Amino acid sequence: DNKGKPTEFYPANPNGSTHGITGLCSKDGRATIMMPHPERVFRSSQLSYMPENLIDEFTPWIQLFSNALKFVT
Repeated sequence: DNKGKPTEFYPANPNGSTHGITGLCSKDGRATIMMPHPERVFRSSQLSYMPENLIDEFTPWIQLFSNALKFVT
């Protein structure tokens, strides 16, 4: 929610996941599933709302993909 607490209620949790879970990872760290689909919002032009202080082409979500690339190369 807007106070940093897990929630199961809309609109803070639009998918209704149990305990407000947004991501899970396998024990060995090789498989990750995630909501809210960072692949849909890694560029600022993809955002429906952009904070005024976000002036870069890429959003902070790009770090997830940068880290994955560093891991495999």
